[in-house]
Amino acid sequence: MDEIVNIDTLLALIDDRDEEVFFAVRDKLFESGPAILPVLEYALSNSENLLQHDRLELIISQLKLSRLVEKTAQWAISENKTLLDGWILANTIHYPTIAPEKIDVLIQKIVRDTWIEFNDALTSLEKVSIINHVFFELYHFELNTPDIYAPENCLINNLLVSRRGNLISLSTLYCILAQKLNLPIHPVGIGQYLIMGYYEPQISKEVYGENADPYLFYINMEHKGAIIGAKELEYFVHENKESLENATPLSAETLIKKLLVSLKQCYKSVGDDEKAELTEKLLEILRKF
Repeated sequence: MDEIVNIDTLLALIDDRDEEVFFAVRDKLFESGPAILPVLEYALSNSENLLQHDRLELIISQLKLSRLVEKTAQWAISENKTLLDGWILANTIHYPTIAPEKIDVLIQKIVRDTWIEFNDALTSLEKVSIINHVFFELYHFELNTPDIYAPENCLINNLLVSRRGNLISLSTLYCILAQKLNLPIHPVGIGQYLIMGYYEPQISKEVYGENADPYLFYINMEHKGAIIGAKELEYFVHENKESLENATPLSAETLIKKLLVSLKQCYKSVGDDEKAELTEKLLEILRKF
């Protein structure tokens, strides 16, 4: 009871003209953490003047940021983290009320449409050909080259609806689908370049010899999932002044960081400095792990 009375007292002082009083009230409300958000949001919906409304909005925004930073740190240290959960957290920057269950429904539909085409007799190459058919031809996912710096390119809910994204977002979604289909498709970084690799070291040795690349083949997302071998990839990266010796499998954290870097660049290009700063805060958290 005392706690409720205390909160009501604090809320009554939100629009005090003395800024020192407001700062003291704000700091006291911050001590309650994100748990107080429902109370503040109710107060916001019933605010009586502009000053009260603006100050409540400010406190709510800062508390939500605190919660997002905390959730991002928890995701980073979790042993059961998923790429999809990390991406949904990143989406919260743009869509604070994003509904993960709706995202999952859309993804599961693509997985089902792919799975029904599979059978035990298919080779790895044939399975990837099916994924490519569903992903690029049935669902028409593609690079949004006319508007490559649109922030929406990096956001999973926009990507699932518009079917248009950038190389990192298309690759991330492709990875998520592969994981759900139990296929060993991994994102591989070669300098700044990103490609998908089909990891089957044993079969690769049987086909190409003991010193073979552990990836049986690579999948080029920039060219609608075109299948290329290690030799072709080596030639391509050499042309771009890179080397296959620098190829590194990318962890979930690294891929989400790449998404956030891309998202930050997009926000800056459209002049949304506030969201660019928020994106940088999440990047700072992930850089610690």
